[in-house]
Amino acid sequence: MILVFAISFVFLLLVAAPIVVALGGCSLVYALVSGNIPLTTLVQTTFGGLASFPLLAVPLFILAGNLMNAGGITPDLVRFTRLLLGHVRGGLGLATILACAVFAAISGAAVATAVAIGVVMIPAMKQAGYDDDISAALTCVASCMGPIIPPSIPFIIYGVSAGVSIAALFLGGVFPGLLLGLGLMVYMYVVASRKSYPRDPRPTVKEIARAGWRAFPALFMPLVIMGGILTGAFTPTEAAGVAVVYATFVGSLVYRRLKLKDMPDVLLKSGLESGMVMLLIAMSEPFAWIVAADQIPQLLLEWMSGITTSPYLILLLVNIFLLILGIPIETAPALVIVTPILAPLATAFGIDPVHLGIIICLNLVLGLITPPVGAVLFAVCGIAKISMDSLARAIWPPFLVALAVLGLVTYIPWLSTFLPKLFMGSQ
Repeated sequence: MILVFAISFVFLLLVAAPIVVALGGCSLVYALVSGNIPLTTLVQTTFGGLASFPLLAVPLFILAGNLMNAGGITPDLVRFTRLLLGHVRGGLGLATILACAVFAAISGAAVATAVAIGVVMIPAMKQAGYDDDISAALTCVASCMGPIIPPSIPFIIYGVSAGVSIAALFLGGVFPGLLLGLGLMVYMYVVASRKSYPRDPRPTVKEIARAGWRAFPALFMPLVIMGGILTGAFTPTEAAGVAVVYATFVGSLVYRRLKLKDMPDVLLKSGLESGMVMLLIAMSEPFAWIVAADQIPQLLLEWMSGITTSPYLILLLVNIFLLILGIPIETAPALVIVTPILAPLATAFGIDPVHLGIIICLNLVLGLITPPVGAVLFAVCGIAKISMDSLARAIWPPFLVALAVLGLVTYIPWLSTFLPKLFMGSQ
């Protein structure tokens, strides 16, 4: 029966069926062929999977990010980061990375970060004399901080699927996200020095302070979210609701760029994005139920134990598997596929579940920038007006930086577990 389940899933993917259809379809085929699973069970597990309070954070954070974007935070945010770092060698590239980091803490999505920051910074870097392909590649990899720096939609999906604290995952993603940004800054500085990229004039303290004041509402939003969670003022789900209220207030009354006429488009866009994610999660529930019922994680555990019992080698195998999986499959679908299979390995091999969650999410996010089918690559190609071939060649140096960060995060668990243990006492 496991073979029927696997073959039907792979077949549906090969015929280009949407991942939602593949997840639900292989579960239906399994139920019909086995003959001992009532179809009502599939329906019950599908709807039961959505009856989760933490999942409310997904549409709320999506809405908050779209509200902040529609409220016009990007120009002020980019201006502040450019004034802060533009006078350093490669400063426009450094400002792009910093802007992506801040916007990541608002949107929680890689594609949204790449588009919002890329439409402003890529033309600016081009005008300043930066190579088109290097500017585009840097923006692609920097946008990967989106799903790693909290709040993060992938962390919510993993946390619900694996039964892991979402607050702990948010905290666990802070150091890996910042480490990725720092690594990219070092890379950009070296490239800019070698190519003698120009620098902006040094701004005055008054100019930086004025720009910082304009960008402060956007910079303050991540502090509101994480501060409220850490102080116990609200849960991650309630924090998402607070973020929506805050984004509406800032966009309409502070920046005054969010108008009532913009709301239908914002709500429609957020509804479509949320609907896709929630439908995916719903279809993953019967899939996960069958995976557990057929003891697939136990079989995988026995197979891997036959190869090695070293957690280090296990993590290496997991990384290779996830990097390959992330190429053809988007982050959210890949998460709902692998989490029911890999999460039990955390306990079996003594791997911290928060640490494993960070590894899984970082691996799958890198799939968004892996040629030839990364979603972020396609988005940035359109913005930078360059070919996929050019971007695919230029992406490898910063991509290797991201892989080095992944290696550090994988084999230094402290980077993912220190903050959760410090603030929460446990995972």
